[in-house]
Amino acid sequence: MSTSLILSPVSHRWLHSMQGWRASVLRFLLALCLLGPWSLVAAVDLNTADAQQLQQIKGIGPRTAELILEERQRGGPFDSLQDLADRVKGIGAKKIITMEQSGLKVEPAKAASKAVSNTVDADIRRKP
Repeated sequence: MSTSLILSPVSHRWLHSMQGWRASVLRFLLALCLLGPWSLVAAVDLNTADAQQLQQIKGIGPRTAELILEERQRGGPFDSLQDLADRVKGIGAKKIITMEQSGLKVEPAKAASKAVSNTVDADIRRKP
């Protein structure tokens, strides 16, 4: 006896729909594997980003991006996200959390280079 004779028309349609469902899941998983790394939120470095890149972060609009860039030019690179909150009016703890979850980060090397440059500047100023 062949299998098609055993299956009723209802169960045969159900079997075809399951095969279609499986194929859809496999296509989805394949797309996820191929596109996964690029579809994740891209990290934006606070000390190197321009206004357009900053505005990709949730919680940063045109005005906040402008304030961040002005403060970065005035006071130098940010040491941490807390430093950002301390130096830019309107950015508090809750907003920092949202921004961090959206991909905003502070590159550690940038903060370290600021400390070194400040030390060098201080040494230059002390010498007669």
